[in-house]
Amino acid sequence: MTSRRLLALVISGAVVVAVIAATATWAVVRGSGDGEETASVEHYGTVVAEYLAASSRRDSTAHALARDHTAVLALDASGATLLAVATPELLADPASRDAVSAALSGLVTTAGLTVDDAGRAQPPPPVSRAPAWTVFLPGPGSRPVRDAASAEVRAGIRGLEDERAAMTRLRRQLAGAIEAVERSVLALAASAHAKGAASAAPEKASQEAKDAYAAAVSALATPNSPGDVLALVTGYRDAWAAAIASDQATRSAEEARRADSVVPTYIRGILIVNKTYGLPRGYGDGLTADTLAAFNAMRSEAAAQGLNLYISSGFRSYGDQKAIYDRLVAQGGVAYADRDTARPGHSEHQTGLTVDLNSISESFAYTPEGRWVRDNAHRFGFVIRYPQGKESVTGYIWEPWHLRYLGVPVATELYTSGLTLEEYLGVTSRYAE
Repeated sequence: MTSRRLLALVISGAVVVAVIAATATWAVVRGSGDGEETASVEHYGTVVAEYLAASSRRDSTAHALARDHTAVLALDASGATLLAVATPELLADPASRDAVSAALSGLVTTAGLTVDDAGRAQPPPPVSRAPAWTVFLPGPGSRPVRDAASAEVRAGIRGLEDERAAMTRLRRQLAGAIEAVERSVLALAASAHAKGAASAAPEKASQEAKDAYAAAVSALATPNSPGDVLALVTGYRDAWAAAIASDQATRSAEEARRADSVVPTYIRGILIVNKTYGLPRGYGDGLTADTLAAFNAMRSEAAAQGLNLYISSGFRSYGDQKAIYDRLVAQGGVAYADRDTARPGHSEHQTGLTVDLNSISESFAYTPEGRWVRDNAHRFGFVIRYPQGKESVTGYIWEPWHLRYLGVPVATELYTSGLTLEEYLGVTSRYAE
């Protein structure tokens, strides 16, 4: 009990004492024979005392309800965080998230709280105290006033008791709504545990990461209370993310070691780089002198005809290609990335013999520049490396902007025959795995 509350009760008690003392004094003044008048005064004092007691009970219940509302706000906030952490892919039954959300919404509605634009519950208005009752000392001839005042105080007592009863009913309803939230939270924990138990840590994650993941999943099986679930699900999520990161780090290291051991492949004196044949990680440092000279000659002749050719992408290192490839994998998966770009170590751009012209779009083929390049690039030693309709042979979609320098004799032979470089050299373009 706060000091302010205690002081209020002390003052209220003093008022009652004053009323009773005044009653006794007035009885003495009037004389002990006036029993009816004395009883009237004593009755009024008793009624006032009852009002003060009812007011105290009502205020006590109101403060308890305010504590309940505080608990609701805290539960709503932690529940929102839990829903953000427990993403569907971490759950055996994603509908368990919906159950938590519905239970939280029901709790806020039961509590009669408003929500902000973000859907979070807002604190209720401050708890008001019960109306004070003005106690006056009875005087001569005041019995009718005392009797009327007693009736009014009685009505006030009934009002206080009705308020207290309504608050008590709401507290019982809140207790039930809170239990519903807690049950749904425990069910979500069970769903997370089921998914985690059925999902082995990635194969190449470190043993430490695997052990941490197993421990986090195990902890989800027996939360001590609903309040533990947020921390347990967060730990499970973080352990899974750490295991994935560890697996990726191991695979990247293995990939780098393999890339370092690769030897460039030359067939008939031509460097071949595609999905079958790769380059070591450190190969290349820019466009070759022959490639640049051939492009500059081609650009000058095109410019004389009013056409503008420029390099939009030239040399790309192993690391540059890895960043591009990983981004595409994240967007659409491995199959999506493999159709659109090369894996690191398998990009022609790393040879220093390849350039992408102008707009990296199929629409380039229909521009004056694109049509001119199609008909004239071979005269400068370039071929359109991935022609239309040859995806099953080259492994890549049509790229009218992608030119590979081969020298004029070979480029002219390919242009005249309509063969791809794979067909010309008799090789495949498929990843080993």
